[in-house]
Order: sequence, then C-alpha cells, then structure tokens
Amino acid sequence: MKKPLAVVTMIYNESEHLLTWRRHYSAQVGESACYIVDHGSSDGSTQNLGSINVIRIPRSPQNDEKRTRSIGKFCESLLEWYDNIIYVDVDELLLADPALYPSLTHFALANNAPIVTATGLDFIHIPDEEDDLDYTRLISPQRNYVRFSSAMCKPCLIQKAVTWSPGFHSCSETLPNLNTPLYLFHLRYADLQTGLQRLQRTRTQPWHSDTAGQHQRIDNDAWENMLRNMAALPKVDVTFDENDQRLKNWRKAVEDSSTSRQNDLYKLDLNLSGTELWHIPDRFIGRI
Repeated sequence: MKKPLAVVTMIYNESEHLLTWRRHYSAQVGESACYIVDHGSSDGSTQNLGSINVIRIPRSPQNDEKRTRSIGKFCESLLEWYDNIIYVDVDELLLADPALYPSLTHFALANNAPIVTATGLDFIHIPDEEDDLDYTRLISPQRNYVRFSSAMCKPCLIQKAVTWSPGFHSCSETLPNLNTPLYLFHLRYADLQTGLQRLQRTRTQPWHSDTAGQHQRIDNDAWENMLRNMAALPKVDVTFDENDQRLKNWRKAVEDSSTSRQNDLYKLDLNLSGTELWHIPDRFIGRI
C-alpha cells in the first residue's frame, strides 16, 4: 500500500529557509516523507537533517528548464510509493485551511484531484514596523500580512506525472483551478536583510545563460524599493472562507487569464499582484 504524501524541494545554500521548510513540513507529513535534492550546497545546511531524505547532485550553473525537467522525473518516480507528491521551492510553505484539515497529510487523504493548484500569497516584511525575521521561530507570529500573487498560484500537489513549466508556475496537463482550500505562503519578501543577502548570492552565482534569472539578479536598491512599495500598500482584513469576495476576485482573475493561454508555456498571467496587504486570519497564525 502506498503512503499518502511526500514533499520534495531542491536547494542550494539556503540555511535560513531550510530551517523553516524542515520545521513546517516535518510537522505536516513527517521527516521520513520529506525529500531534499541538494544542488551542491557548500554551507553545511543539508547535513544532519535527521530522517529527511537528502539526494545530492553535482553543482552546475542555474538552469530552470533542466531543474524543472529533472524534478518532474523524480516526483514521477516517487508516485510509485506515494499517492500524492508536493513539490515546493524551499521558501514556499503550503498550508491547507486549518479550519478544514489538521495537516497536509489529512488534505492529501481527502484529495481526489490529480493536480491541485494552490492560492499564492507573499509574506511581506514591513521594515518600518517589524523586526528582522528570526527563522528559528514560526513565521506567522512575526509576519501577519500577505499579498496575493498569481506567480505563486502553482500546481504543486500531483497524483500523476506532469510537465511543469520552468519555475513550476504551471503545467501542460491542466489550467489553474483555485477552488481548493490550499494556500502557498512565499517567503521571498518576508525579510529585507535576508532578501538582500540571498540576492547577492543569486546575482553572483553561475547561470546557464546571460538572460536567465533576471529577477534574481537586480541590484539591491531596486529590490529594496520594490519591497518597501509593497509594504506601503493599504492593509485590510480577510477571512479566506467561501464568502471572502477579495479572495474570490483574485482567484477568478487568475482563472480568467488562462483562457487565452491554453497553448502557452505558462498557462496563466504571472503578473497579477494584489493591491492590498491582507491580514491573515487568526486560524492561520501559529500554523506556519
């Protein structure tokens, strides 16, 4: 009999984010169902990880097409042993609505969909109001505001082999359907200083081409200004339930954007970004 769920990520020198990833997914599915593909880390972050499975591959220039293709094959192989597979980047934390499911494992046991797309949310650091992020602690007590992001509405839970687009933003087998209580919380903008430190690494690491990864190679001032502009958005309360009109509107915008992109590499508009900061409901705080 297969086990219900495994979680996969791929990393390179992500010590802070790996602390959070390990804590979150170990609680959600158990360490033995967590798989890390280590792309040549040299910072010691992937050593001594208990029962977590670590697959080490040689370091090479960053190539999102190659990465997506390789991870797709690996996740397909795990479907021999698990009914459901989640792939997320190391700075992405999935959570099923706590009012409905105690864990991702419970969500997977109830899931009948071959591909599940999560609703994407960026945690936003408000530097003038919030301290630097302490990655040894839960994120949600330190960061209460998120911004909707279509780029983070990813088809991240699968029951069959899929062909992901580079960056895992869509797959060729389905168009995005966001009518599910699964949320992807993205940490890229959750801390100003960590974000700048990571940008320094991605800016200087080898890439497979001069045009690849441009958004990870911008200068510090541009990135900080972008974060501060997001932090200045108006703040509102949301409920994330079936009556939340704000959430409905953005989900519909993503789904509508896919109707003209059925034959495109990316099946949705990746540039739909919230115009407000949403205070996450109390039931999510302390769960992520």
